[in-house]
Amino acid sequence: MNSTTAFVWITVVIDLIWLLSLIGLPFLMTAMLMGVYVPPRERSLPQLRTIRLRFLMISLSGALLGGLLSFAAYRLSDGSEGWTLSSLLLLQAAAVLAAWAFSRRQALALKAQRGWKAPESSKRTAYIGTDPMRKTSGIRAWAYLLHVAIIALCALLTVLSWDRIPDLVPMHFDASGLPDRYAAKSLGSVFTLNLFQILLTGLFAGIHFSMGRTRQNLDPADPQGSLRKQKLFRGANAYILYTLSLVVVLMFGWIQARSTYDFRGTLPIGYALAFLLLLTVMLAAFFIYLKKRGLDDVGTNRYHGEDRYWRGGAFYCNPQDPAVMVEKRIGLGWTFNFARPASWLILAGVLLLPAAAIAIAFTAGS
Repeated sequence: MNSTTAFVWITVVIDLIWLLSLIGLPFLMTAMLMGVYVPPRERSLPQLRTIRLRFLMISLSGALLGGLLSFAAYRLSDGSEGWTLSSLLLLQAAAVLAAWAFSRRQALALKAQRGWKAPESSKRTAYIGTDPMRKTSGIRAWAYLLHVAIIALCALLTVLSWDRIPDLVPMHFDASGLPDRYAAKSLGSVFTLNLFQILLTGLFAGIHFSMGRTRQNLDPADPQGSLRKQKLFRGANAYILYTLSLVVVLMFGWIQARSTYDFRGTLPIGYALAFLLLLTVMLAAFFIYLKKRGLDDVGTNRYHGEDRYWRGGAFYCNPQDPAVMVEKRIGLGWTFNFARPASWLILAGVLLLPAAAIAIAFTAGS
């Protein structure tokens, strides 16, 4: 596979994941219309389909324009991968934001016209069941020992093969798998990916364990039924997060091996594409599962369904809610309550840890 062909395939896969996240979620989730809560009895209205189709058409038009712009950027920049991807993804993101803003105004107008209201927020429904049931999220804590074992094995194999590692270690590869940036052989350059494995495992494990300890929002009209949905929803999130984290840890381990003690002059891009395609298929299957099981509206009870607490329909900000993390309205996992200072501290830590890891790796390698 030559450089141009490989770069095209990588760009296509990355763009599929990007568009699935930006366009697929708002289009597929029936409980929300561009961040506006839709009561169950209203979800079959033809106006909803019209708004979603307009959002889809505007977003796909932006995706097409992004593709044309990225092609022009590729030609004008003599094949610069950075300029090509930036032109593609930034224009598509801008188009989706514009489509979201336009469609959201229509959704808010429809809400006012139809008099949509979220479930009664003043009713607080207590959990019915035992504490072990409340904390169940589908996967036990010891399951993440598999990640630890994989990371330890990757590091051990690297130590045992230290003499086979070249003096200049490849740190970055182009689309065809050829190295285009090197670093001197050192603990920092060789074990950087192990550090990322540890950080990502900690991040995914932290999210996973927090899911079992966040409050459950039960429907006052059907507490037992909503409890079953909560358990299914949390279990689905736990399994997809666990599997995604495992795939990423394995991918980093494979890249470490092929770029150090098993370096053969190039990185097989076909395997990297297989990893990316696997992630895409897993995410698509997850969202299809949520929709088919009727789990896309879990978490819309109480404050979660009230549009006034969701800035722009996406960011939860409710000073009356003591919770730091709540279920997302759309998609995978949980989000922060940005009215709580603790949320900003946690978010800062999540953003700064990777940057610190990179800085430490480069410092150790210098």
